[in-house]
This record gives sequence, structure tokens and C-alpha cells, in this order.
Amino acid sequence: MSIKYIQEFARNYSLFQMVAYTEFQKRSAPEFNVVVDTGHPLFVFDGGPLIKIYYPQGEIQKIFGQFGKAASNVNYFNGVVSKFFEVINEIKPYFEKKKSVKNIDELKHLYELFMDFGYGESAIWVAPLVENLSEELKSKALIAREKTQALTSLRDELLDYNLNKLFPELDELVHFVLPQSVFAGKTINELRTEAIKYKKGFIYFDGRMYTENKDETLKKLNIDLEKKISTEKIDIIKGHVASPGTAKGRVKIVLINKDINKILEGDILVSPMTRPDFLPAMKKAVAFVTDEGGITCHAAIVARELKKPCIIGTKIATQVLKDGDLVEVDADNGIVKVLKKSK
Repeated sequence: MSIKYIQEFARNYSLFQMVAYTEFQKRSAPEFNVVVDTGHPLFVFDGGPLIKIYYPQGEIQKIFGQFGKAASNVNYFNGVVSKFFEVINEIKPYFEKKKSVKNIDELKHLYELFMDFGYGESAIWVAPLVENLSEELKSKALIAREKTQALTSLRDELLDYNLNKLFPELDELVHFVLPQSVFAGKTINELRTEAIKYKKGFIYFDGRMYTENKDETLKKLNIDLEKKISTEKIDIIKGHVASPGTAKGRVKIVLINKDINKILEGDILVSPMTRPDFLPAMKKAVAFVTDEGGITCHAAIVARELKKPCIIGTKIATQVLKDGDLVEVDADNGIVKVLKKSK
């Protein structure tokens, strides 16, 4: 019997960051005897711009539950946050481009720092969503998030920038280079050939890349993806209220950084989820709608600060809506109404 996988989120990950995600998630804190089973994510890339990340049905909730139990250990949580800020001090010059790698050994060290950064970052972002975590620890996590969230949007830029320092011949193809290939000492031509192939599409699962037919690969892995929702006749989208209010405007879909230039005054910003570098566009938009997110996600926090309507967790907004659609965002009731579709 096949295993049902559900799409949980989508990101513009480089392959270096994609692999790091699977590796830092498996890290543990032995000094506190804490190990969290972080599940079996499946990554699907259909040619861009986003990698879709799937988990078995119910697995994300299970992971949150385990983390909640671990994070309720005050010593563990304080230890993770303390180490996180130590890592920040060392990795920040790389984020700011005041420092860059000069050889493969330095890249390996940066990659290790990056995974430590990822582990700590995931802790402070997830913690406020954990029900049994004390208000004191939630507050501490939010403060840590506020101090470091500007770096979150620079993760791929950090990796791509330093890879380009070592492999300038690859240019933008460094986004599709695997750490396993770099650290195994593959030649420039081998890395280029792989990157061109991966840029066309792949499935990544359990540490292995698959570039064959998508359906055949899923069948071989005994995985059944959730059926894609038909979006043709949907004119009402439901989500969760993150910031109340109502607004009308034209939709602009923002998937990656370059899309933020599309946003004009009065537009409705629609995205899988917002990031700190979306802020200039968010100031122009009159409302935000996201596929993902909880009440303490970036979109929700910024919307409340700017006092703009925001609906999160719609799951399908970026699939249903297109640039130019005229919509009404009713964030008092968590509903987005399509008033007129763009031609």
C-alpha cells in the first residue's frame, strides 16, 4: 500500500540548502538527551521557481508534538538559543559578505555553521507555535526571531555567493549544485552537467536524487501525492485571520525576490509565505494573502504592525489566483472573494 504525502510548503531552495534542511533537521542535542524524529520529507521540483516539500499525512503535527515535549525542557531550550547566538556571531560576516570562503575546507566549515544556524533558527520559529511552551520561553523565542529574521531571507544568497567564489564558471548554476558532489571533489564539467540536469526537474528523497519520470519515480518509492485541486471554478478562498480588516485590489503573486518589483500601491500581495525582504512590497500592498503560516508567522506579524488585512493558511491562494485578478480580502471572516478574473 502506498504512503500518502501532503504538500506542506514550497520554497526557492538551492540544492545546498535543500540538503542542509534534511541534515540539520536530524541533528540532536545529546547533552540534553533530546532526539526529535524529523520525519521523511519529499522534495519535488518541476522546473521552477519553487521546490515543493511534502510529508506523510500527519507527520508535521507529530514532529511539532515531539518538539513541544523537548522544548518544554527549559535547560534544552536555553541551551539551543545560547548556541544559536554563538553561531550567529561566527556566520554573520558571511551573511554580510564581509567574509567569503577561499577553499573547499572553508566551505565545509561554512556548511556546518549553516546547519547549526538552521537547527537554532527552526527552534526559535517553531517554539511560539508550541501549545505547552511557557509564555516566558515563547517570548524569548520571539525576541531571538526578531533579532535574526533579516538573515533568514539571505540563506540561499549566502550559499550561492560562496559557491560562486569557488566556482565562478558555473554562474547561476551553483543554485543546482549538490553538496555531496562538491565535497566529493567532482570537476567543474561534472558539476555543470549535473546542475543542468537538476535544473530541469527532480525528486529528492532519503538522500538521493531522481531525475527520471516523476510518476514512475513516485511509484517506485511507493508514494502517492495528494491530488492537485482543480482551481478553475473556485471564486472563494478560505483561510485564517491574521490581521482584521477588508480591502479590494489587484492580485500580484510573489514567489521569489524579483517578484516584489511587481507590487504597486493598492495591490493585494499573494505568496506562499512572506519573508523580511518582502517588506518594501508589503508596505505598498493593501492586504496580504498566504498559502501557509500560523498566527506568529512573518506575514501575520507585519500585517498587525502595519494594520493591514491579512489572511494566512489558505493552502491554495497561489494556485487559484493570478496576477491582475480583482479580489476582495475580508480578513474579518477569513475569506478572499474573486470579483473579476484577469484575461
